[in-house]
Amino acid sequence: MRVLLAVGVVALSLGCSRGVRPDSAVAGTKPVTGKVYSNEAGEQITLIGLEPGDAHKALVAFEGTKSELDGQVLVAWTDQDSRKTEYWTQWRGHKQRFVAVHDRGGYEDLVFSNVNHTGYTHLKPDTGKTGALKVEKIFERYQDAEGDKKYQALLAFDRKFWTNQAETQLKEAVAETNKACGSKLTSAVAWDSITDAQINEISFGSYCKGPLESLQKLCERSDEAKRAIQAKVQTVECRVDPKAALKLEAQKVIWSVTSGETVQPDQATTFFTDNL
Repeated sequence: MRVLLAVGVVALSLGCSRGVRPDSAVAGTKPVTGKVYSNEAGEQITLIGLEPGDAHKALVAFEGTKSELDGQVLVAWTDQDSRKTEYWTQWRGHKQRFVAVHDRGGYEDLVFSNVNHTGYTHLKPDTGKTGALKVEKIFERYQDAEGDKKYQALLAFDRKFWTNQAETQLKEAVAETNKACGSKLTSAVAWDSITDAQINEISFGSYCKGPLESLQKLCERSDEAKRAIQAKVQTVECRVDPKAALKLEAQKVIWSVTSGETVQPDQATTFFTDNL
């Protein structure tokens, strides 16, 4: 099982102390290896390898990350190449990669990305905590969680959660742009143009920041750009349309995105330079 190389062999288990429900995501597997990673900030992530290897599954436990993941144990599907193992999990209806372990040419580097990828931190193997690790306990914690309604609710798709996440990211981007431009821009997302499936597929918080980041960079370069943006732009609206596009209508920038496609930064900068 190649994923075990990323986790490190520290404990073997001949079986589980309790039966696994037939409908469990870990049915037919057993915990065999584990490793704890930590950093000076107090973040701790535990990876538990599961057999058989061809299931490509592991458990990931989170502590001290200052996120809603703390205290949770998630089942992960692993994807590995020669230098990296990625752990993909389900959270609020999204398939997400919170954890990736990199081989940096002699040492392991675990990269943790928060919900909606709002930040990244690095953790390294913790020998002491790994030595005290009981893989069966983590396995049992996951089994207990599977039967908990609150836990199951955190796995289901949550449109409001993801729209709020995107709106928060956009407010931060608007604040940065207004600071750079001396402007009073507002942002809006045409959520009525966006389906649940698209929210599940596209990170709108990241996609919709595009024009704001371009405007910010223009203001940082030129006082003339600041004056033009102050006079000609009041609102930036993000929406889904059949084709990615950028328009300016009545002091409103309309930023259209679509699955896998957006207007590139250089294109956006050229558009604003030509139209403001």
